[in-house]
Amino acid sequence: MDLEAVLDHLRFLCGVTDLPVNADFEEGFAESAEGVGINVARCIETGVAGLSIEDREGQCLYPLDLAVERIRAARAAIASRARMWFWSAAARAYLMETLDLDEVIRRLKAYGAARDDRLYAPSLRALELIARVDKPVNANLTATGLSVADLAGVGVRRVGVGATLPARQALSL
Repeated sequence: MDLEAVLDHLRFLCGVTDLPVNADFEEGFAESAEGVGINVARCIETGVAGLSIEDREGQCLYPLDLAVERIRAARAAIASRARMWFWSAAARAYLMETLDLDEVIRRLKAYGAARDDRLYAPSLRALELIARVDKPVNANLTATGLSVADLAGVGVRRVGVGATLPARQALSL
């Protein structure tokens, strides 16, 4: 989907529910930090309660300095427009063809230093790997097979269920 289709979809979702809507805003639909900031501001205007920005486009990671600039631009857009908001920077290096856990951790720490206090690395599933991040992180509860208490014990501050729980529910109908 292109940016306009995603924004229309988010406006629709926010218009039909009183529940908070969180947008997986992919890579922010822009390469430049300025473009990400503009698009995040537009996303906020749809009524969403939060969003996440990825540090990759397709199978290519943005260079770390550009990825950090993009996060700063998104945070600035959020700070100037949003009331209470959920925001997350997603380090997608863990999902790349060749796993590089040190790169994931380096990126998460850089994003934390860029004033991102909600970090997410999809598919970090083992407690010892999550603990190595040494920052408050988000984790996918259904992907880990661990309990909320297990995850909280290694610094996880938000758990999600991703698409697994709704998919299981839909398949059981």
